[in-house]
Amino acid sequence: MYHITNGDSANLFLKRIGIQGQFIAWQDVLHHGPISAEVSLPAMSDYRAAFLADYFCLPLKDVRAKFEARNDKLNAIEDSDEVTLWLTPELFDSLIGLQFIAWYRAKFNTTRNLFVVLLSDHLPPRELEASQVAQYYKTRFSPSEPFFELATRVWHALTTDLAALEGCLTLDFKHWPNLKTSVQRFLQEQPDDIGLNRTQWQILDCLNGQTLSLAQLFGANQDLEEVPFMGDLSFWCQIEEMREYLNISTQDSLLHQEIEFYHGVKVSLSEKGQALL
Repeated sequence: MYHITNGDSANLFLKRIGIQGQFIAWQDVLHHGPISAEVSLPAMSDYRAAFLADYFCLPLKDVRAKFEARNDKLNAIEDSDEVTLWLTPELFDSLIGLQFIAWYRAKFNTTRNLFVVLLSDHLPPRELEASQVAQYYKTRFSPSEPFFELATRVWHALTTDLAALEGCLTLDFKHWPNLKTSVQRFLQEQPDDIGLNRTQWQILDCLNGQTLSLAQLFGANQDLEEVPFMGDLSFWCQIEEMREYLNISTQDSLLHQEIEFYHGVKVSLSEKGQALL
């Protein structure tokens, strides 16, 4: 059995609670940057690695190495192998699930050995007990054709036309209920006429009339999400993009700092940010 999850933390948790098999972390924040309908693993990884290295200020060779390690494991899967895709309610997981399904269906002529677990919480879970996650695993199912039809339509729209993606909200999501919420949140994360997305407007709202540390600001933003999906590194990038609207008590990059840094650096609205809000 192969298990497809969003990252290493999820894999470690599943192993710790006794789930058996080989684990593959997708490790791509698809709510940032370009997304292509490309299903070739090398091509898919090349353009995503280039973006992620630039966006997160990471060495390109390191990002490529992670994708190569992931792709080697994916290429080892045969159509006779059982594969379980773990999907949480997060936007992060929904996008990974859509891309994985597109790749899997392009590679294999059958989906009889593909199973899905629809969880009600993150991995590692914040609310569910380990025993409950194990019970969810027992409810894994082999998706019906309507499930794949929905995934295919949403993925096609997401990789081609945002207007078409908005039109997908009229579809029946009963086979993958969390996907509708994810589509809505993805659309809200697109820049508006001013150039800000929902996360960045939330940052302004959180700072209205108060000064917060970066750590406090991250927590306040998470509290405004119906289903939190953004990691802290992504969040620091969002703040870096809107420095003109903020007073930040350092000119240093907010990325890849020690934990004490995020508790010590203070943020408030600049005059331009206050006027915009």
